Amino acid sequence: MKKLYLLMLGLCCGSIAYGQKVETSVFLNSGLSRFGGESADKTTSVSIYSSGTPTYYNNNPYGSRFALTYGGGLQVQLVASKGFLLGTQVSFEQLRSRVEIDVVHGQWTWSSSTSHAADGASQMKANFVNLQPYLGWRVMGNDKLDVDLTMGTDVGLNQKMAEKGKATIQDGTTFRADREYDKAGIDFRPRIGAAVYKGNLGASVSYAYGLTNYQGNLDGLNSKVYMRALRMGLHYRL
Repeated sequence: MKKLYLLMLGLCCGSIAYGQKVETSVFLNSGLSRFGGESADKTTSVSIYSSGTPTYYNNNPYGSRFALTYGGGLQVQLVASKGFLLGTQVSFEQLRSRVEIDVVHGQWTWSSSTSHAADGASQMKANFVNLQPYLGWRVMGNDKLDVDLTMGTDVGLNQKMAEKGKATIQDGTTFRADREYDKAGIDFRPRIGAAVYKGNLGASVSYAYGLTNYQGNLDGLNSKVYMRALRMGLHYRL
């Protein structure tokens, strides 16, 4: 990764010498995100420990179902001669995933069973300050329309990880979760994207494929979950 950044720095220095202009834009984005990897699940179960105040524990909060994301930030890019692009984005965003809950494990006086069918869902919400250095190419550029293709890497600085969910069993009892998790640290996500601008207004789409294992710090487990994010944005060039 260090070699990649050194290469981009060298290209930046070379490009500035032949640069034509710098473009700055603000943007808002939304989209869909989820966890991928062999340990991400569409459906999970919840365990309830009822000594004293009932404690809700999701056996796998890292869901592989898509959930809505949002974010916004600032983009600065150098447009060099012949369409070469070098830029970066700085943004705040919340990525989410969703998992359905179909079973609650626990003992109740009305039943001899310790497993109860349930209806519910849980969302994992991850807040990031995100940096995205990128290279690209302006494949079309004229007075009417600019079209950019880009490739870079998200460097997601995780600020908070929290689960919010609920599960309801047959007798109508509902259990709720509002729990924070250890932060993931830095999430590296290679990213490709495209943007179209007409005048000051633009629209973009991108896809990021995470490489950081969110359960890599669990000793003795070979659990693998990685963030995936599809973003669509609206830009305004300043």
